[in-house]
Amino acid sequence: MSSRDGELREGAVGLPGALGVTLSNMAPVNGAFLTAPAVVAAMGTQAPWAFVLTTLGLLATALTLGQFARRIVSSGGPVAFAYHAYAPLSSRLGVLLSSAMFYITLLSGPLTIGGVAVFAGTWMAASLHLGGLWWMALSLAVLGFGGAVVLRGIVESSRVAMALAAGQFAVLAGFSVLLLVRSGADAAAPLHAAGGDPGGLAGLSGLTFPLAVAGMVGWDNSASMAAEIRRPRRVVPVTLAAAVALAGGVYALSTWAGVAGYAHWQGPAAGTGRFGDPANSAPFLELADHYLPLARPVLAAFGAISSVACLIAATTAMSRITFTAARAGMLPRALGHVSARRAVPTGAAVLWLVLIGACVVLPTALLGAAPTTVSAWEAGIGTVPLLISLFVGLVGLPVYLLRTARHTLRPLPHLVIPLVGLVVIGWGVWGNVRPDQPAPGNLYWLWTGLILLLALAAAVRFTRRPAGRRDLSALGLAHPDAPGPEGAPPAAP
Repeated sequence: MSSRDGELREGAVGLPGALGVTLSNMAPVNGAFLTAPAVVAAMGTQAPWAFVLTTLGLLATALTLGQFARRIVSSGGPVAFAYHAYAPLSSRLGVLLSSAMFYITLLSGPLTIGGVAVFAGTWMAASLHLGGLWWMALSLAVLGFGGAVVLRGIVESSRVAMALAAGQFAVLAGFSVLLLVRSGADAAAPLHAAGGDPGGLAGLSGLTFPLAVAGMVGWDNSASMAAEIRRPRRVVPVTLAAAVALAGGVYALSTWAGVAGYAHWQGPAAGTGRFGDPANSAPFLELADHYLPLARPVLAAFGAISSVACLIAATTAMSRITFTAARAGMLPRALGHVSARRAVPTGAAVLWLVLIGACVVLPTALLGAAPTTVSAWEAGIGTVPLLISLFVGLVGLPVYLLRTARHTLRPLPHLVIPLVGLVVIGWGVWGNVRPDQPAPGNLYWLWTGLILLLALAAAVRFTRRPAGRRDLSALGLAHPDAPGPEGAPPAAP
């Protein structure tokens, strides 16, 4: 590890740490608890196949961004990718789109993470049978703990995230295997269509597939840690693909086990009806009560632990993106400083903690909204703009290679695979903003449009600033050809 004055700590994290932070950001236990029932309600016993297809589609997106990560080392993540992709077409376009990606992240990220914090407090308060505003106090306590871990440095936060991610996978996979064993012949239930509305693969229509895509958001976390990862041009692409495969696999496994467990208990149609019933707030806990009561407190605890891990991982990544953007001039320069002792972008991290805390407190304080409503609205509103930033990156890869290294462009990895990713992400965006979906989703298009409008206005303002007040070298250097040995100096774009 090394840390120059005013810089992030180079080589501080290896593959396990990068993968742990990324998987924690995906919150696999929360994802299974919250997303699987909605998918089961639409597809019935064949719901696990939605996560299989989602995983394959998102792998195309991960492989595309991995191509960027092999060529561009920057803590700016999607901001840096957008700049290097479009600047060869037009410097002004590169500045506009990269800054727009940052402002989209700054506006929507706190909502998404705030929804996680609210869920954590609500889950813990319900588990402890606490009423009133205890959920808010617990949400802020979780946020404070996560912030304290992040401020201790990238090594400490990656270690904590890695341990919490490993625990989540062990608990969820272990419980799923036990359910499958107890289900006997009904473990094959997902091979046949039963239950759901409309049921079977037809249930992929409407909001189902977009929900599965949105439920796996966060798999690109390691791209914003590149400046602190050892051998980033090799490790980051591996982490992107591995995170999608592992999280998608455990989502599919846990949903398969839940379907099998309910099918064995109540029959395929009635069982999936109970699994996907919105009134059943915790189907996996109900399954634990029926099959393995000793597992219930463990699953309940990891419902909260998953949120804590997500807060740590998300704040780690977002503070790095903000640090980079501030150095480029998109925010006050003071947010581009790091602490001398721990090489942490303290100002950027504190900014995110304050914004997330506001998303926890203000909706209830100003509007009197219930915490379950706050969590659902913030997660729904904040996720779609983040998917749009991925869409911009997918379009950018072939543009980047055509303009900077045409001789390296290959049809399959650089055209076909990005196109598959565009279809998946585009479907995810459209499904989540369709105005004909049930409330409150029928207004998500309005909130998404407002976020995009504000981000574009801020980006236009930044683009019009004098060049001397911008430092785009903060977004990293690019090496357009396939990377050579680690440590070789990259060429300027």
